[in-house]
Amino acid sequence: MSKKVVKGKEAPRGGNQKPAAEIRLTEDEIKDCKEAFDLFDLDSSGTVDPKEVQAALNSLGRDQSPTIFRLLAGIEELGAEIDFDSFLGHVNDRLGNRESKEGVQRILDLFDAEGTGHITLKALTRVARELGESMTEEELAHALERISSLGTSELTFDDFYKVMTKKVYG
Repeated sequence: MSKKVVKGKEAPRGGNQKPAAEIRLTEDEIKDCKEAFDLFDLDSSGTVDPKEVQAALNSLGRDQSPTIFRLLAGIEELGAEIDFDSFLGHVNDRLGNRESKEGVQRILDLFDAEGTGHITLKALTRVARELGESMTEEELAHALERISSLGTSELTFDDFYKVMTKKVYG
């Protein structure tokens, strides 16, 4: 799995939309975004419209993938025809900069469907399942306990920030 971060400017989005942002996703994340985009592009036009995204999300079910729903929230603001560059830019913006506290907080918020301000075992298990991860709940609990400053299967923001900025190797 590639960990190389791809840095660059997103293609201009046209219209009255905000200027291009720096893309800070790994090659694997960009590939995953392309696969998701292609799933949403029901008519294979090279663009998606918010209705196609909504139809695909509804087929997943809100209870099954709340992280994905939060990640794609607001995509309709990109207009009626969303190309891959705009889609990628939206995902990039929602994830934020992994080097900044604000960006890491955005990512934590994607995990934290319960609004606890922490990443709980329940939240990590849910996200792992949504992403197709095969670790058992016991393995996830052990990983959380190794990283947690509380010594529990729950991560504080500071714990998560250290992990995201690779300041902890547990």
